[in-house]
Amino acid sequence: MSTSPAPAGVIRGTVRDAAGAPVPGARVAFAGGPGPLPDVAAVTDGEGRFALTAPAAGTYTLVCRGDGGTATARVRVSGPAGTPSATLPEDVRADLRLG
Repeated sequence: MSTSPAPAGVIRGTVRDAAGAPVPGARVAFAGGPGPLPDVAAVTDGEGRFALTAPAAGTYTLVCRGDGGTATARVRVSGPAGTPSATLPEDVRADLRLG
């Protein structure tokens, strides 16, 4: 039985409009990364929060589309912290402002 490698990180953030209010229902997806990326998107909750799993260490570009415009962000995921045998993914923050 083979197991999938643990993800390198979880990118968590909040989408806000130009006035700073949270944007529910915005779509956040990967636009680029260190290798092949899953064709998935996160939809923000009522507080504008989202989470995307980064499959490998590297730099990711996120794109967000929602009422009020679009936004992009670049984040670096280093991988699980601690020892080489660590299995908990790194938490990375990426806040986006639509404009």
